[in-house]
Amino acid sequence: MPLITIAGNEGISVDKKRKMVKDISETVAEAYDLPVSAITVLVQAYPSESVGVGGSLLSDLLKE
Repeated sequence: MPLITIAGNEGISVDKKRKMVKDISETVAEAYDLPVSAITVLVQAYPSESVGVGGSLLSDLLKE
């Protein structure tokens, strides 16, 4: 069954994660012609000091 991984920085609310997981699950279920219950979504959140953007840590960029 499909497994979707979403990786990003921290800061998205639980309500937004809930909607994102629902919407993505429904879209993938339709594409694969499967029930939504067959779709697994993993949401990985990384702290800003563990994310590099353009050669700098995101935590440093957020301070600017």
